[in-house]
Amino acid sequence: MITKSEIDALTSYPPSDSPVVSFYISLDPHERAEKTTLTELKNLLKTGQEEMARWPEKDHVKIALNLARIEEIVENERGGQSRGLAIFAGEKIWQIYHLPLSAGQRVVIDRTPYVKPLIQVFRRHPRYCAVLVDKERARLFIVQMSEIQDYSIVLSEVPKHHEQGGWAQSRLQRRHDDYVMHHLKRSAELSFDFFQHEGFDYLLIGGTDELTSAFYERLHTYLQERVVGFLPISTSASVHDVLEQTLEVMQEVEARLHRELLEKLQEETGQGRLGVTGLSATLRAINAYKVQHLLLEEGYQTAGGRCSDCGNLTVRTTGNCRYCQGKIERVDKLIGEAVELAYNQGAQVHFIEANQVLWDMERIGALLRYA
Repeated sequence: MITKSEIDALTSYPPSDSPVVSFYISLDPHERAEKTTLTELKNLLKTGQEEMARWPEKDHVKIALNLARIEEIVENERGGQSRGLAIFAGEKIWQIYHLPLSAGQRVVIDRTPYVKPLIQVFRRHPRYCAVLVDKERARLFIVQMSEIQDYSIVLSEVPKHHEQGGWAQSRLQRRHDDYVMHHLKRSAELSFDFFQHEGFDYLLIGGTDELTSAFYERLHTYLQERVVGFLPISTSASVHDVLEQTLEVMQEVEARLHRELLEKLQEETGQGRLGVTGLSATLRAINAYKVQHLLLEEGYQTAGGRCSDCGNLTVRTTGNCRYCQGKIERVDKLIGEAVELAYNQGAQVHFIEANQVLWDMERIGALLRYA
């Protein structure tokens, strides 16, 4: 599973004097239609060789060697479990990411890694954190794109409950209870530290009702806002069981969230307040940095334009920008550009299965931060 830290490291990679090859290939047979992996590989390698011709001759050997290494890697991956590969190869970098979903087909040779397709895959799929707590320990998992990573970052030693009688038992029980509450407080603090470093969208808490409630109360308010459900599961559960239960809750959570967001959007647009629907109105809201939640139909795509001067997006493919009178340049994948711009502004983006409510909204809409 790729992490936020890894993506941050790729995006902050300093420009190099030597070329960096960024190579993306789909291993998903449903996406490739009639083309085989081998055919796609040959096409991409040919593109890489054409890109190499634009570089100084002194760099040709480095690029050719990296393309040869990439070819070997991809050939060995055929028939494997990954649906996509992202490979970054250069003098000071060699990274291979096995993806559960395709990030498309592309080869780029530049002085820094081309990370945009990887970021798009990462952003599009919510990250769920599941924290399991009991009186003695806590375990932390991240689930994204049907993959799970066990971090188990919180392991607190808690004095055992003693069975002595009388005054000693009462004193030891109080000490034990204090340690349990301290353990939950410390687990909550470490969960917040993890959130600050790795980030996640939603939080699930597993354990008994008593302990999950006590743990929730000790969470930072930022994390309390992200709690979307509780798991009746023990800290001793297997990683497989944690994944199964988390995926089940994730489906319920996302269905509920999408339903509530659509209802909220209907209400806000109906009253002319903090909501817009339709592509033109939604693009205007994105251009104005107003969007808090962007809602769109899964798979929706169309062409449009972008101003060459100010960068604003429009449904028009030619003409002049309404904001600065700059020239509008055609964009074939307008929705993808709108999604990326919304992400960069801190908006939450929700891809929703086609339904009549969304269709009546012209397949796209947004809840706004301000009117």
